[in-house]
Amino acid sequence: MGIGYLYYTIAPTLPDVQQLREVQLQMPLRIFTADGDLIAEYGEKRREPVMISEVPESLKNAIIAAEDQTFYSHPGVAWQGLVRAAFHLIKTGRKGPGGSTITMQVARNFFLSNERTYDRKIREIFLSFKIESELAKDEILELYINKIYLGNRSYGFAAASRVYYGKSISELEIAESAMLAGLPKAPSRYNPIVNPERALLRRDYVLGRLLALDLIDQQSYDAAKASEVVAELHYAKPEAEAHYVGEMARLRVEQLFGENWANAGYKVFTSIRSADQRAANKALRNALYDYERRHGYTGPIAQLDTGTLADPEMLSERLEALPNPGDLVPAAVVSLQDDTALVVTETGTEHTLPFEDIEWAKQRISIDRTGDEVSRVEDVLAIGDVIALQQHDDGGVRFVQEPAVEGAFIAMQPDTGEITALVGGYDYYRSKFNRATQAQRQPGSTFKPFIYSAALNAGDTAATIYNDAPVVFHDDALEGEWRPSNYSGRFFGPTRLREALVKSRNLVSVRVLREIGIPYAVEYAQRFGFKAGNLPPDLSLALGSASVSPMELNSAFAIFANGGYKVPAHFIVRVEDPRGNILYSTPKVVFCDDCDPNFANPLDAELDAENPASQDSEPATGAATPDDESLAALRDEDATAEESAAASIELKKVLLDTVDAPRVIDERNAFLMTSIMREVVQRGTGRRAGEALKRRDLAGKTGTTNNQLDAWFVGYTPSVVAAAWIGSDGLDPLGRGEAGGVAALPMWTSFIADTINGTPEQELAVPPGVKTVRIDRKTGEPAAGDNTMLEFFLEDNMPDEEAILRAEASGQSINGEPVMMDKTRSEKAEEVEQLF
Repeated sequence: MGIGYLYYTIAPTLPDVQQLREVQLQMPLRIFTADGDLIAEYGEKRREPVMISEVPESLKNAIIAAEDQTFYSHPGVAWQGLVRAAFHLIKTGRKGPGGSTITMQVARNFFLSNERTYDRKIREIFLSFKIESELAKDEILELYINKIYLGNRSYGFAAASRVYYGKSISELEIAESAMLAGLPKAPSRYNPIVNPERALLRRDYVLGRLLALDLIDQQSYDAAKASEVVAELHYAKPEAEAHYVGEMARLRVEQLFGENWANAGYKVFTSIRSADQRAANKALRNALYDYERRHGYTGPIAQLDTGTLADPEMLSERLEALPNPGDLVPAAVVSLQDDTALVVTETGTEHTLPFEDIEWAKQRISIDRTGDEVSRVEDVLAIGDVIALQQHDDGGVRFVQEPAVEGAFIAMQPDTGEITALVGGYDYYRSKFNRATQAQRQPGSTFKPFIYSAALNAGDTAATIYNDAPVVFHDDALEGEWRPSNYSGRFFGPTRLREALVKSRNLVSVRVLREIGIPYAVEYAQRFGFKAGNLPPDLSLALGSASVSPMELNSAFAIFANGGYKVPAHFIVRVEDPRGNILYSTPKVVFCDDCDPNFANPLDAELDAENPASQDSEPATGAATPDDESLAALRDEDATAEESAAASIELKKVLLDTVDAPRVIDERNAFLMTSIMREVVQRGTGRRAGEALKRRDLAGKTGTTNNQLDAWFVGYTPSVVAAAWIGSDGLDPLGRGEAGGVAALPMWTSFIADTINGTPEQELAVPPGVKTVRIDRKTGEPAAGDNTMLEFFLEDNMPDEEAILRAEASGQSINGEPVMMDKTRSEKAEEVEQLF
């Protein structure tokens, strides 16, 4: 009677067991590349939910043997255990262990607290009966296997298998299964890493129970009992080094889903390509190491005594304790002979460095001054020196030093805006500041294309002549007189617009800006996404005195690459819940010729998420903004699938299928600028890239700021646009000769060589409304004969028709070829090649 009364009193207050069928367990946030490689994992709880069919029999048996040997026969409660617990209470006067079945643990872990009270225990018993009446045994066991805490932030046996053994749950051996099955009783006390002796005793107890219950045979028992404790911590290791992207994605998910970002098990798939990211990391670090080698050696990392060198174990410990930023490996010099150095790493691996790999290391006296030439290895190294090695993929090494300067690199598809590679600095753990998106730097000459594009839009042509000669400007904004000069210090007289940009002539750029007007240029530059407040309203703008981030500059060049459309840069493809349901999908970018070029693009919110100032602002149109009820459901540690689905619906309401990329410059303007910047790579300041890559579909522009504070190269093909930057966080000069074509261009070249080189070249198609005229190279006027070239003109901005007729009538045409060409598109494409 009493038990029946209790049941009918408590039963109505018990939770709905059916929720357990659709429970969503707390799981970490995981970020992946487009190829499915793990970038980062965030969250306090490690969990990998599995289905019961994925759990090996050895583990199921071990759990039952350790926790509940009558699991498959009892109705949810093991009366024998309860009797033992009651006897313990009567005998000692204290509540003791015992009596909790797997079903009771599921009831407690999912619905009740861990407080040890009679009321909680009674509710646990009745709830267990209810669970058993509505769920199958394997369903209950599956819930237990996925929920239970097993130490070291691992929840569930699949996560514990990864954490302790670095393997999938399906790969567990009998001894490992027994070890994990022994953890629920006391995860700290029986932790095989912290307390291997106690853990061994507990494992052997579980093995003994397996043998006693005939769940394993004697031979398996003996073999498992003889095995050593091999557990060690295995954290989720990123498969793609893209830490800056991982943090960007985390911030975006927090922006989309609020406080639940760390525990709902979201999977974020980015547009980052694993191979491109590897190429970007390598390119940036090689560029920084090469920069350091050009400016001399700053000395060893540390000095070790002969006693340490003679003791391999002590040597390994000392080297392991040293920092290893980037891809550097500390190594100790143990021998010098025959103009070589023998070095040893912490793993005991030996490498022989030839003199050719050491002779760069002249003493650095200052950034622009080094010591005497190195004539022998002993001039640089001594036995006991600890130096830095860069490890190559093939196992080889080279002697380098940790760079004091920084860099950034971005690559994206100009037609879609998808970022395929991003590196925000030399080493994320050395500095988490993301220079690719957050650094505001002067662009130098990489800003000139926007001034020249403005000039073409204002009526200039690629053949317009400007005088490259000394000039003094009186400009109040520049605090008096200003005497700009070319980088070379030389002057070249009358110069065509095309030639001026190819050779990056500063004086011509200043004259162009003065001619078109500063207000017009500032307004025009904003079409490319530059902020008005970062564009100084004076003539220095022509030489790149604006403030821009590498991301902004890269996105601006994408407009030239895609034919004139402002495409929003973005890096998230989709966000999934643990079941694979898509919660957020980036809208498809669609070119739009008649859209408002100034509209706020919702995809800009992805990059704004990294800007703390933007996080207090109103969400952009199209950004996912779940309501309070949805967020409440998501914040629930073990929200049901029904609640999660409701929250997902709220998210999907604000998602867009497409987003417009408005046209911001004329297609013909973009074509002319690309034709000029292809020449920059073929014969101008970026020619080293053209020489190295041997492609004719590369366009771009170098950039260097005053005192070599910044070195840039931004370049593109029809399929990729990429920006490379090198500079000092502290605004220290890079040193004499460190122009964009020297410091930054090799980074860009290396990336292109590793990613698109070897793919078919893409011709530059001539758009409608462009005509070809033969001009004099010196005057830019229509001409025929020697010292002439083909030039492109907009059909509504052609040279004077009479000038064209005079040139054709002069009888100087070669083989009767007319001065003005009016041919088919394929014929025009052939003529494009003549320009390069």
